Amino acid sequence: MSFADLRLSLATQSLDFVMQHTITHSLSLADATVLPASLSSVAFTQEQHIETLYIHIPFCHTLCRFCSFHKIKYNQQKALEYFQALRKEIRHVIESGLRFNRVYIGGGTTTILEDELVKTIELIKSLTTVREISCETDPSYFRTGHPEVLNGLVDRMSIGLQSFDDRILKASSRFEKFGSGDEQEIDIRRGIELFPTVNVDLMYGFKGQTPDSVVTDIKRLIQLEPDQITTYPLTLGIGKSRKKSQCLAGEPKDLFPQFLAVKQVMSDRYMMEFPWTYSRNFGQAVENKYVLDGENCFGVGSGAFGRFGEQFQISSFSIDKYIQLINQGGVGTSHHKLLSVKSINQHHLMIMMGKGCLDNALFKAHTGKSLWQAFPVELTYLLASGALIKQGDSYFTTEAGQFIALKMFSGFLAGMDYLREQAIELAA
Repeated sequence: MSFADLRLSLATQSLDFVMQHTITHSLSLADATVLPASLSSVAFTQEQHIETLYIHIPFCHTLCRFCSFHKIKYNQQKALEYFQALRKEIRHVIESGLRFNRVYIGGGTTTILEDELVKTIELIKSLTTVREISCETDPSYFRTGHPEVLNGLVDRMSIGLQSFDDRILKASSRFEKFGSGDEQEIDIRRGIELFPTVNVDLMYGFKGQTPDSVVTDIKRLIQLEPDQITTYPLTLGIGKSRKKSQCLAGEPKDLFPQFLAVKQVMSDRYMMEFPWTYSRNFGQAVENKYVLDGENCFGVGSGAFGRFGEQFQISSFSIDKYIQLINQGGVGTSHHKLLSVKSINQHHLMIMMGKGCLDNALFKAHTGKSLWQAFPVELTYLLASGALIKQGDSYFTTEAGQFIALKMFSGFLAGMDYLREQAIELAA
């Protein structure tokens, strides 16, 4: 192992430890405040503009063992009641003055009741103007569902593949639910034909994977020419989900070679937007956006999160409680937590690292502090680990820095898992 590799290995090991400590302290819901069922309690004002409205659909026909998202086993009557409450909440926040540029629909299985999903999207389009509606789904939807009903309503479809490798699909309990890699390739091809923009999620860092096997997965997906490919390591959680995911995970030391392999194989046809997201460099330009990538976001539906400045919003993780809150005339927000300025700035640091540039002048104009004032310990660590190089008054990520940004993003996902675990307990 070279000195540079050793330095990066030590840096990422220490980063993992620090991130776990930071997440368990800054994202603890022990101090979360219970809110009354009134719109004023979520602190947005008339005609408040935000970037994203997040909608959560918490139903699945079967529950994947390793999925940490809020979901329950599908019950048609309960799901119908839920969608009715969801549309009430959406109408309520729009009529109260909330405006948003994008809608992101996640789950659960977002397409579990297609007619209800169509009604929900049509309601949004009838009440406000949005730039883009994104929706998550799984590959098998294009085989078993009627995706054509969403054509013209959904602008961006994000398909969770994870891998074409049947061995990995079976180990993660996805083979029985979504089919073989060959079947899912056919499904994804149909999705690409139907929707204007398609993103496909791939993961690596599974036990037994090598850089060559990761490249095989990526090459197979590149041949389908999706607009975007999101690819990141298997996320090891903080709480209960960590034990579940560890039995699937490979060795941490194998991640950097796999990241380099992904980056290399992508380079001819896709450009890096973030170390975890690549957009095609052919055809019309693709715009990339993430929920909670620094802008304010409001969440509707049971199990949704949102953020306004320093206030973190949590919608009830109890379906019955959520429906009750909506029928009382309020929103589904049951708790909120104040985030520290430090934790918000650390999120900004992750996004800046991901984009490849820490612009000191821009950061100071936004926060009133220089990068060194906000991140004295972090910058010392990143410079010492070879993650950043200084150019003028700003800093740019090296290849090692891109990998550290990827690890930070993986830590962010683990933090969201940790929040969900706590929110479930709050709802109990």
